Amino acid sequence: MRASMAAVLSLLLLSAAPAAHADNGIRHAAARITTDEAAVWYPAHAERRLPVALLLPGANVGRGYYARFASAVADYGFVVVVPERYALPLLDYRAPSAHQLTAVVAWARAQAADPSSPVGAIIDPDTLVVAGHSYGGATALYAAADRCQPPFCLGLGYRHPPELKAVVGHGTNTTIGALVDPVTVDRIPVMFINGSQDGVSEPGESRESFLKLGGSPSVMYVNLLGANHFGIADVDNPPGAAPDPHAATAPRERTIATAARWTAQWFRAQLGDAAAQDYVYRTGPRQDDTVVVDMR
Repeated sequence: MRASMAAVLSLLLLSAAPAAHADNGIRHAAARITTDEAAVWYPAHAERRLPVALLLPGANVGRGYYARFASAVADYGFVVVVPERYALPLLDYRAPSAHQLTAVVAWARAQAADPSSPVGAIIDPDTLVVAGHSYGGATALYAAADRCQPPFCLGLGYRHPPELKAVVGHGTNTTIGALVDPVTVDRIPVMFINGSQDGVSEPGESRESFLKLGGSPSVMYVNLLGANHFGIADVDNPPGAAPDPHAATAPRERTIATAARWTAQWFRAQLGDAAAQDYVYRTGPRQDDTVVVDMR
């Protein structure tokens, strides 16, 4: 009864939607997390409970433009949640917030307690990983640092949920004004994935953000060859988003698949998967010719 009441009070709703990507067993559902509409991608069958992978979109990028990437990450064994938050509804401006990490954990707990939820039997509300694109990646980094840094967080303070285990930032940097902010996370493993052709989060400032990041037990930088700023999106320069002046030189299907692979393997490695650890730290950097990897 208490779980049901909490779900109602928190507006944590999940409704089944037609199956998507049935060829690889991935399903799609619509959700509502507090006041945010969200898309959920998850495996149709799972032998164990699966971590929640929150994907925070870039500014003014609709959740639907991450369908292929979200489906690919889900196929590695995650319940992928892509919320869409209207930071300034009157101006139709969408941007994520650090507070969405806390909200998605509450949503996951409500789903696990709801026998009618499509993901209720497979979701693990105790394990959260976060991927963020552009603005969403910076949001995730400051959240991992327990910093309520405007505009990514508004309020007197912030602490990330203890369920947070790892972060990946796509096309992400921590530049404020003319300088890169040396963010210190709270013992959270962090991966930066940046396209070599990115004209929004330019490789130099993304790499400097990687080099200046502190407080992490493991930090990795993946240079995704041929990708521009929208290498994980279904289309280039989604309507409403700040466009990348640089064109990608690699096929979109390749950049999405590569980014999803490294994202998911990073998450799995930080959760203790030995095969993923071998891929991320040993075989992947040597054998994957679509990326150049640096770690510290």
